[in-house]
This record gives sequence, structure tokens and C-alpha cells, in this order.
Amino acid sequence: MSPDSAALRRECGGPESTLAGLVADKVPALCPSSKFDGPWWLPSGDAHTMYSSIANFSKVDPIVYERFLELPDKGIVAVDITPPLRSHPIAHGENVLFVTHGLTGGSHEAYIRAVLSRVTPDRASGGLGFRAVVLNFRGCNGSPVVTPRLYHAGSSDDVRHVILWICHTFPECRIYGCGFSLGANILTKYVGEEGEDCPLQGLVVIANPWNFLAGAAFMPSTIFGRFVYWYVLGGALRALLRLHQRVFLEAAALPISRATLEDVLGRRRITLKQYDMLIMAPLYGFADAWDYYAKISSCKVIPDIRVPCLAINSIDDPITGADSLPTSEVERGPFVVLAVTQGGGHLGWYEWIEKGGMRRWYVKPVEQFLAALVEYGGEQRRKPVIVLREDGSVRQDRRDDVGFRALSREQSELVVSGAETSKLFTGW
Repeated sequence: MSPDSAALRRECGGPESTLAGLVADKVPALCPSSKFDGPWWLPSGDAHTMYSSIANFSKVDPIVYERFLELPDKGIVAVDITPPLRSHPIAHGENVLFVTHGLTGGSHEAYIRAVLSRVTPDRASGGLGFRAVVLNFRGCNGSPVVTPRLYHAGSSDDVRHVILWICHTFPECRIYGCGFSLGANILTKYVGEEGEDCPLQGLVVIANPWNFLAGAAFMPSTIFGRFVYWYVLGGALRALLRLHQRVFLEAAALPISRATLEDVLGRRRITLKQYDMLIMAPLYGFADAWDYYAKISSCKVIPDIRVPCLAINSIDDPITGADSLPTSEVERGPFVVLAVTQGGGHLGWYEWIEKGGMRRWYVKPVEQFLAALVEYGGEQRRKPVIVLREDGSVRQDRRDDVGFRALSREQSELVVSGAETSKLFTGW
């Protein structure tokens, strides 16, 4: 943490605390006497990471969502809401948790449900009473693709659209953020880019890759990285592109040649770096993969963050490596506290519970941090001014590039971009 940890102003006055003080007092899962202690049969970060993909979590932490589709800047994103609005109408002053998922994931992911199962039940049931809004990035988890654009690891634009929708739909709410893996990088980048104008009350990010240049150098340096993760991640992105290939193949113009697109679609195997070099970088206007990694890394915006942020990472994360941890940046970022465990892998952190079974350790500090922010009653963040247009669309005042148009259920059912399921790759 920064030696000059930020003082947090309170809405109704009273004694103020620093962010570091609030974490020390109210997040006992991160105190010196606490620890993460995984089971003996998951002895490494690789074991924790792989278990996330091979174990069956379909019946663990069930969450009921309600799907809405929105149309920002001619593309479409999908959001899932729990508790559903049909059974739980909007309440005055409720707290909303905005959630972003990992690579080609979605609201169905077990690592997301583990948190929501603890924070969305009402307080009488032992929860925190949050309403959760999960953004399914373009093309993921049934989110349709109608323009030749998916998303990349730094694409914070769609976050702005959905945050504006939350401000419009829940006008009296307080908004908090929670990001996982690639979604953690996107959400952190958004918060840093917005700076003082960020409407979030606080943020917690789990397994943020932070520095993609360091991660790209680290991953192929290990046996599992070179022969497993390098191809699994590249293959997941290529599978997403294949699922929605019609939109790209029929596009009138693309910044990548049709020959390159067909080559990538037809390959049997592809590494993450190859995919980023051939598709990601040119599709989104980067010079090459290294330029892409440098510009999307959220570590560079840490000093610009102006809302309380708790970040949780593991030293043995086999996807990012220890060198990607932004310790020097956090020392210059008074609104960020970085908590690092020795084990846990990438979105793993499995531990035994007394009655038998497994649970994810990180849920405890996430729940405690969100509860601490709510209890503290920080000063209400300023929200963007909303402009309603005659065509039914909504825009942010003085930001024509930020907006949405909500689709009706009938309209959303007409949108189809892939015949297969888009739950392509799960776990992390």
C-alpha cells in the first residue's frame, strides 16, 4: 500500500479513516494472523488454476439471473441482474455491484457465483443485500455479435455504457465494482481513466493480470505456460471468433485481411501471442502485440485511481507471474491496497471447510471489504448527467460516444450470431 494511504471522506461527517486503516480494521481475512491454506492435494498454483476448469461447480452457489440486452454504439452487450427485477423491484438507495468476468467467460462462472451467493442475499439471510449486474462482454455467454467487433483485455468502452445504464436504471443507488482476471484489468483501467469522475464507490479486483508485457514474457518461460496455457488461452479466443465468424467474414471492410482471418479460423492450434499479433492488435488499431500489451495494462493507471480499491493476487499465479505485480505503482497509488498470497493460483484459492467440501478463500476478504465500505458510508460519488434522446436512446452529457438503447425482450430474441453455446472456456 502507499505510505500516504488516502483519507476517505464520509457522507454524513464523523471521524475519517484511511483506506489502509479501513482494511486493517474491517477485513480480518487479510490481517497478519490470517492465512490462506489450500488442501494438500492442490500443492501449486498450476493445480489450483487447473482445478477451476476441470471440477464440476454446476450445483455450487446457484444464482438466478435476469437477462437484458442493450445496444451501445451499434454493437450489443448483455447484462445479467440478480436478484431479478421481476421478483425484486428496484428499492430506493440500494447498493449495486457491477461485475466483469474473465477471458471468454460470463455471469455463469463459478468464481463469480461464489461471491454473489454471499453478497446478494438480504441481511436477514446473512448476506449484504447487494443487487448484482454482470456484464457479459461482446460475444460471451450468449451475448450476440452484430458488428465485427468483440472485446479485448483493455476495452473499457463497454463498461462505460453499462455503468451509464446502471445510473439510469437505479438512479438512487450506490455502485461498487468487482472484477475477475481479464475483467479485473478492464474494470481497473476504466476506474483509472475516469479518475475523479468515476461514479463507483469502491472496487475490488481478483487475479488482475496488471502488466501484460510482464505476463507475456512470463507465461512461455514455464513448462505448463509454454505447452498448456499459451495454447488454451489462444484457443479460447479463436473459438470465440469462430463462434461469430459470419459477422467478420461478411464485413464490408476490416483492418485485417480475409486471408489472415481465414488462416486463423482454420488453424488447429494457436498461441495467445499469435492470436494477439494476427487478430487483436490490427483489429483494434495497435501496432503489434507488444504495443497492445503495453497500452492495455491497468498497472499504469493505478496512480490515477480515486476510489477505494482492494486488489487480491497470488504470487504463484501461473498465468501472470510474480513480476507482473504492480508493487511500485501501488506505493504511488493512495487509493489502492494490494493483498498478495503465497498460493492460490489464478482464480483458485481453494480451501477446505470444517463440514467438508471446498470453498474459495478470496470470497471472505471480498465480502468483508464491501461490507466495510457500505458501513463506512463514504461520500456519494458524482454520477454522469444523462440525456434522453427522441429515438429512445440514452447518452451521457457531452459524451456522444457513451450511451445505450435498451432492447425489448422481443427484439433481443431476434438477435442471433452463433448457433453454438458461447460458454467456450470456463474457470479462469
